[in-house]
Amino acid sequence: MVLTEAAERATHHTAAATAASIHLHFEGSVVETPLAGFVGNPDLDGVAVVAPERGIVEWFPSDLQALEPLAAMSRASAGPEWQVSVIVPAGRMGEAHRALRGAPVTLQPWWFDDESVRFGGPEVP
Repeated sequence: MVLTEAAERATHHTAAATAASIHLHFEGSVVETPLAGFVGNPDLDGVAVVAPERGIVEWFPSDLQALEPLAAMSRASAGPEWQVSVIVPAGRMGEAHRALRGAPVTLQPWWFDDESVRFGGPEVP
């Protein structure tokens, strides 16, 4: 299979921007912010998409970000006010299930197909 140039450039930033635009359809204000700033840990690399009216926060870790540290961060961030999802490339779903087993999050895959980002259904780690 030959990937298009656009597919080769699709990153967690691309997926986060797509998710933010989807959330904007449902509410008036959505924030994209560095994951490190959202959770208060400068060692994390990724993007957090926050849809505050619905209490949704989605974490899009970078490809190089280890997923294990997100488990502890999710325990501090998840709660009655935030529904936390970790959204990773489809090829990292097995790793995400192992790293986040028992964490109060849902997992969701993303992939690039037909010139756009696609999302799979939520799963419990």
